[in-house]
Amino acid sequence: MLVYLITKLFKKMNRQSFIAKSSLLAAGLMFPFHKLFASSKSETQSIWLELLDYARWCPSPHNVQPWKLKINSASQATLLYDPKRIPVIVDADTSFTMVGMSMFIECLDIAARSKGLRVIASHSSEPKLNCKRKDFGVFAELSLEPSNQERFLDRELIKQRRTSRLHYEGKLIPDNQCLDLVAKAKSYGQHWYFSSDAALIHSVIVLNSETILGRADDAETMAEMRQWIRTSDKEAAEKKDGLWSRANATSGKLMHNFFYHHERFTKGWKRWMTKNMLNKGMKGTQQIVWIKGAFQERKDWVNAGIMLQNLWLEMTTLGIYLHPLGTIVTTPEAKEKFLKAINENEKDGDL
Repeated sequence: MLVYLITKLFKKMNRQSFIAKSSLLAAGLMFPFHKLFASSKSETQSIWLELLDYARWCPSPHNVQPWKLKINSASQATLLYDPKRIPVIVDADTSFTMVGMSMFIECLDIAARSKGLRVIASHSSEPKLNCKRKDFGVFAELSLEPSNQERFLDRELIKQRRTSRLHYEGKLIPDNQCLDLVAKAKSYGQHWYFSSDAALIHSVIVLNSETILGRADDAETMAEMRQWIRTSDKEAAEKKDGLWSRANATSGKLMHNFFYHHERFTKGWKRWMTKNMLNKGMKGTQQIVWIKGAFQERKDWVNAGIMLQNLWLEMTTLGIYLHPLGTIVTTPEAKEKFLKAINENEKDGDL
């Protein structure tokens, strides 16, 4: 698998102050669960609700939040997926949605460790998620079991983790920290690479903006993405999911015009302006990181999710935050150009 990321350090702004100023974001992250737990908090539900209070902060591609949890007993639950919340055009084999579902399970597990418990997942045999089904599909059966693990990640890191769209500070991640993350990735059978080469970084930033604009020119892709675009505070408050313009540090009006009147952005000064804005948004980037390894089937996607969630939290302990550039990974032409730029092939795994 190769998860391609640009990493950065935040300017002075903690997550708590951001949420205090923007309660809509927190409401959006809680959305998948409030209907499931409308009844009183019984003793059976209480432990799962405590774990969910952490897992609800789990990231998902395009913030689609496809997960639903059915509590069966104090020790058993079923993790379901909503087929209507899978972006089938940009994630045709549902691999990235599965990565997100696996990350969600890992968040539950990490949250359980401080209680002397662990979450064991028994996965469905589906090779990929069924986007055509009418009802929720079963992703995995979950069970809570005692754990004697003495060292584990602090579950509060789940709430501190960020996916940042703020401007970059221009600081390098120390080599020793990068090497620690290399070792962590290796423990999951993955290969972590990093570079601070200015020419490579510039070429990747340009590739990213060109890829975003190129994908936006595809009518089917744009039709699907419009389902997840939230361009006003009111819309974000009502739908509580998707890509909110405020969270992306973008004008709601501009974002609306780009997705709903894209024909205006296919050429001329508006095309140039949008590309320039995307490139400027990466100003200050000093390092890029990519991760490679097996990414061919369900077990690989599940392992990738476990690895990515743990690495993300390990980075949080170091005060490191990231900006994923998933469009490069999911677009074959861009993927090929990236591999050429880093003089790599597929010998260490897929992108």
